[in-house]
Amino acid sequence: MNINPLGFIETYMAIWLSVTLVLGGAGAVAAGRALALAWRPLSRLLGYMLIHSAFTSFLCWALFNVPVIPAGRIIARFSRGEWGEALLGFGLWGVSFALLLATGAAAFVATRNLQMKRQYPFLAARGGHPEKL
Repeated sequence: MNINPLGFIETYMAIWLSVTLVLGGAGAVAAGRALALAWRPLSRLLGYMLIHSAFTSFLCWALFNVPVIPAGRIIARFSRGEWGEALLGFGLWGVSFALLLATGAAAFVATRNLQMKRQYPFLAARGGHPEKL
């Protein structure tokens, strides 16, 4: 019997990517839109997406047993003093954070653009420059 170790990695990556983009992406879009509709600054999205990406990683582990943050290996490396290798264990979580942050920021910008066009149509009609008024 021939076991392909890359098959497991491809399956884990497919599960991680689908959970991150489908479930996490929907939440990131909702967070970005909510911040824009409430006229909050984009900087608040950073904290929200840190928590959201950790939750998405937890869902990968809880639903499909895909270890996005391998806590056991990270703790073992920290206890041996291998700080650099321990921080590399957060790599996939960092990619999740970056994807969700980009998705949320795109939703924020799109929503804010629609708000500005709807609320200040005279700026869009004259090229967007107040000095041309």
